[in-house]
Amino acid sequence: MKKNPWETYREWAIPQKKTAKKLSLWAKKYIKKGEIILDCGSGVGFLIEEFLLTNPTIALDISFPALSLNPSPIKVKANMEKLPFKNKSVEWIISSFSLHWTNYRKSIKEFFRVAKKGFFLAVPIEGSITGIGFPFPKEREILELINPDEKFTEIVDIPFRGRNFLLFFKKTQTHHNPHKKLSAFEILKKPSLIKNYSFKVIYLFKKLN
Repeated sequence: MKKNPWETYREWAIPQKKTAKKLSLWAKKYIKKGEIILDCGSGVGFLIEEFLLTNPTIALDISFPALSLNPSPIKVKANMEKLPFKNKSVEWIISSFSLHWTNYRKSIKEFFRVAKKGFFLAVPIEGSITGIGFPFPKEREILELINPDEKFTEIVDIPFRGRNFLLFFKKTQTHHNPHKKLSAFEILKKPSLIKNYSFKVIYLFKKLN
């Protein structure tokens, strides 16, 4: 039987887990018990699992192997750029460490369409892992598209270096880089080519009702 590539995610995705925890604690100040929550880009469920005991949850992701490990009772395989839901059909949308993998302009437009009360997002932005050339969204662009009611930024450390830094991307299924500037060999040979081993994450809350 072929091994599920996402089975290593929980062990290695330390920055993602830390971010999801912080976002969930913030969201819980506003989301009431019993309100429907849609987690876009839910993956294995770091974020959605924080709400399983209090809210109806829907886990949405483009990866079926990731969803197979997600604890949410309702799972939907779909792209957040085109959500398979009616207008204003869920109270809240939450999403952590996922928006930057999509055409975020389309995804944000869908969040506005589907969410009834609002959404909470955590997005790694430009300034993350400087040196690898990944096209992280610019903070200014995200703010212009959302005009959030509340926001803050945080630097989230990646606790891996050398070979383990490269394994971090492989084990968390985040190794695809359309604008790759450095090869794995170059990073191992000269780690100083990576300017910062961290993510710059912006947390946003948009109230719709």
